[in-house]
Amino acid sequence: MSAPTSSLPQPVNDTTPVAMLLRRITGSQAMLTAGTLAVVMVFFSVLFPSKFPTLYNIQTLAVDYSGIVLLGVGLTFIMTSARFDFSVGAVLVFSCVMGVKAMELLGGSAGGWGAVLLGFTTCLGIGLLSGFINGFLIVKARVPSIIVTLGTLSIAQGAAYVLTSGVDLYGVPKPMLDEIGQGRLLGLPIPVLVALVAVVVGAFVLSQTRFGQYACAIGSNAEAARRAGINIDRVAITLYLISGCGAGLAGFMSLARFGSTTLAAHQSDNLTALLGVVLGGTSLFGGTGTVVGTAVGVFIPGVLSNGLVMMQVLPYWQYIIVGVVLIGVVYVDLVKRRGRSEGG
Repeated sequence: MSAPTSSLPQPVNDTTPVAMLLRRITGSQAMLTAGTLAVVMVFFSVLFPSKFPTLYNIQTLAVDYSGIVLLGVGLTFIMTSARFDFSVGAVLVFSCVMGVKAMELLGGSAGGWGAVLLGFTTCLGIGLLSGFINGFLIVKARVPSIIVTLGTLSIAQGAAYVLTSGVDLYGVPKPMLDEIGQGRLLGLPIPVLVALVAVVVGAFVLSQTRFGQYACAIGSNAEAARRAGINIDRVAITLYLISGCGAGLAGFMSLARFGSTTLAAHQSDNLTALLGVVLGGTSLFGGTGTVVGTAVGVFIPGVLSNGLVMMQVLPYWQYIIVGVVLIGVVYVDLVKRRGRSEGG
């Protein structure tokens, strides 16, 4: 059911002293995120002038984290509506497995574009199916989104290992590797271009369409949104379909780049995407979200990880840093939320 834009519940305006002080210091969350990324990049550029600020390194970073951006776009929609999806990383891996299994039916590594199309359809189909299951259980069975998506995570991850016996599959057609994984269009690597298109489309939908307004309204005040005539259940299921689609697409692009299912390579993808979403300015409590901010935020842990490798720091430290940063960002978000509540 449609509702006039004027009747939609609007997010609470930040007029409390704490919120105004944060805005005065940072200008905006998007500017803060971009500024933080710039500072980190300048730091490592000064520290490693012959290694970090090279075209090759920056391009490698962009390609490496393009899949995380795809996950982050979907998560931005979910979290804007005050829900969560912890399953996207596992769905990515499971879609890789099913995609290879499907392509093996048409020749696998010896297959042509028909096999590639089947693999693409399968990866997206797995993502959409998982998104529908998540959304249906959350809105119809009324199971909390955290529980449902953690369950989906476990199922998808377990199924991926059962189907492969824990051994990576390599049946990816050569055209997919050469033309998509390593290909270029308009001077940009295809994985980066796909991520850019997803960001542009996602940003437009979230900020310029009625559906995006509905997502924000639900996250801000679900009951008021319902009274305004918004079909919350339908919107919620669609949001999870978007998130699942992002995971499936990320799985396909991972296959195109690495040529295998890379079962063990995506363990931290979910956490990195979540951190990027929060760093980018999307509130954990819903009501506000920015896809562009997410795209920028995703690269902060990416640049940190890249710099730590150059510093010859054990890579395991990045997990500690990501955890500390995530807790800090959540705390700031909580302080801002308390400030809004106290201000009425």
